[in-house]
Amino acid sequence: MFNIRKIAFLVTLFFASLYILTAQTGTSRAIADQRNYRFSLTPLAGILIGQSEEILYKYKNSDQYASQLLWDLKPLYYAGLALDFGPKDPFHKNGFTSAASLKFGFPLKTGIMEDRDWMDSYEEYLTHYSRHEAFSQNAILADISAGYTWHIKDFLAVSVFGEFSYMYFSWMAENGYYQYATRLSGPLEPLHFEKWNSSIEKKSIYGAGMRYTQNWLIFAPGISFKGRLSSFSLEANIKYSPLIYCADRDDHLLTYNDNGQLFHGTFSIGHYIDGGASFTYTPNNRIDLLLGLSYRYITGLRDNTYHASTGTEVSGISSLNFEGGVGYSAFDIKLAARIKIY
Repeated sequence: MFNIRKIAFLVTLFFASLYILTAQTGTSRAIADQRNYRFSLTPLAGILIGQSEEILYKYKNSDQYASQLLWDLKPLYYAGLALDFGPKDPFHKNGFTSAASLKFGFPLKTGIMEDRDWMDSYEEYLTHYSRHEAFSQNAILADISAGYTWHIKDFLAVSVFGEFSYMYFSWMAENGYYQYATRLSGPLEPLHFEKWNSSIEKKSIYGAGMRYTQNWLIFAPGISFKGRLSSFSLEANIKYSPLIYCADRDDHLLTYNDNGQLFHGTFSIGHYIDGGASFTYTPNNRIDLLLGLSYRYITGLRDNTYHASTGTEVSGISSLNFEGGVGYSAFDIKLAARIKIY
């Protein structure tokens, strides 16, 4: 279900950003008239196609996985609203730019969740595999940016900017099956399993199995280039930053021994890359029609992961003996209509 407090906070932040971007109506109109600035409102809709990743590493300072869970966004449908303020004609006027957008994902099935484990104490082969239906319960994406644009030619403009991004995802894994290799060691001995293979009997699971959430905070600088030919324009941009923070929580509601488990971690510093392009058609001076495609990739975040049995407070959980990590990658395809207010 949607988190009402979170939505209320982000809506408030969104309209606060609107106030900051435009200062006040009279002042903004004066700027628009005297300096050729414009304020625009953009309803938009689109889809995300990708997945988020949850990782447990087998050893510290090693890339060998102990567990990997992949949560699909294939696709996640969303709708939202964007606001921007900047020069009316960036191909003839330099000026400050600012923008804000807020998007909400629809609570629908988004594909599958796959869980892989490498549990053998001696070997690095796969031992456990499970697969479930993945349902998005809640998704919120917010971006706020500010920068400056320069006109280079009457058909070319370049902008530099800083952007703050927030992403929240919540999934539920339901139904499905698991295939666990046979354990060869005794209950008091180090874990030793047969190697997993696709012929292992599939054991069905019914009902809710796992719940997973990710909260992302990202700050990134970027640069964009915009070209125009008659009523058509093309804009391309790229952003990179190591300034990333993510808090995640994984509730295993059903496990092989029927004991619920909780995993929780906070991770920071990694690699964030976001690049894309948008094609714009301007039928008149009041509206732009946009088609955009971008790709966002986040990797390299890792730190301690914490564990508890279900019912234990998060503040009291103890550290696991290995590190965890998170990742995200998705294409964003959107359609939008930019309405030029003044």
